[in-house]
Amino acid sequence: MKIKLGPKTFTMPSAQIPQFKLPQLKLLTAVRIPIPKAFKVGGGRAALMSILVVAGGFGASFALVINGTSNVPTWPEAGAVYTLPDTNGQRLAPDESDPATRSQTLQINLGNGVRLDKLELSRLDLGKAGLTDSLAVTGVTGAQVNVGLITIRNSSAPSLDWANIETGCITLAGKVDGHTNAISVDSTVSNLVIDSDRGAGTYVAADSTVDRVIINTVGGDATIGEILIDDVDSSVGGWNWDFIKAGCIVMENTNTFGDGSGINSASAVFNSTVKARVITDNLVDTPVSVK
Repeated sequence: MKIKLGPKTFTMPSAQIPQFKLPQLKLLTAVRIPIPKAFKVGGGRAALMSILVVAGGFGASFALVINGTSNVPTWPEAGAVYTLPDTNGQRLAPDESDPATRSQTLQINLGNGVRLDKLELSRLDLGKAGLTDSLAVTGVTGAQVNVGLITIRNSSAPSLDWANIETGCITLAGKVDGHTNAISVDSTVSNLVIDSDRGAGTYVAADSTVDRVIINTVGGDATIGEILIDDVDSSVGGWNWDFIKAGCIVMENTNTFGDGSGINSASAVFNSTVKARVITDNLVDTPVSVK
């Protein structure tokens, strides 16, 4: 480096920055990791790969969701018990007499305080060899079903047995292979009126084949505006109803009950624990065998 001051020129040696060579850097630069050509993608191919990865992840998640929920029966799928007003049910275990076959029972549990404006059973085919009951309404004292109106039409079963029922009026009609009417007339039975649908649900089971239907009260009283049973036919098993309080029960003349035992052996029995203020009996005894 030369520096000039006036007439004189001075020469100074140039300063050099020392160089340091790090062996580890040389090692890194010496190591070359080969990259497969499949991973050397351009912009278009990278975008396509990203879309495929996202789609694959979505498909896997969707499959997991389906797999996790497919075993949850939804009303009114058979082989399950539903605690209304919940529409998701729980699978019923197979019948002990036939453990290899999945249950086809439709069980309806009515919890304490549940309120429905309508419970409809329409166009159902019931029956399974060995069953005692094909359409049962069960409960215990203090846990009954309060119903404004029960209507039964276009239905059939080998037998019928009712007990522990109170109703303001009851109308019985149809063909039966012998019947016993021991209904007690009780003028103190109140006229049950259920008109308000506020906060109530509607449940319909239709166009299905099940082995039986069980309506069960659990924990306390349930309130239903109307129960409609239309075109429900049982090949095996009777209709056994208990613990019902109704405003009115109407069995229309389009119904048939009989097991073929003859009119001198009652296929339809209305026990003395059935109480009503008004009774109309238009049942016709005729040889009938429902199969």
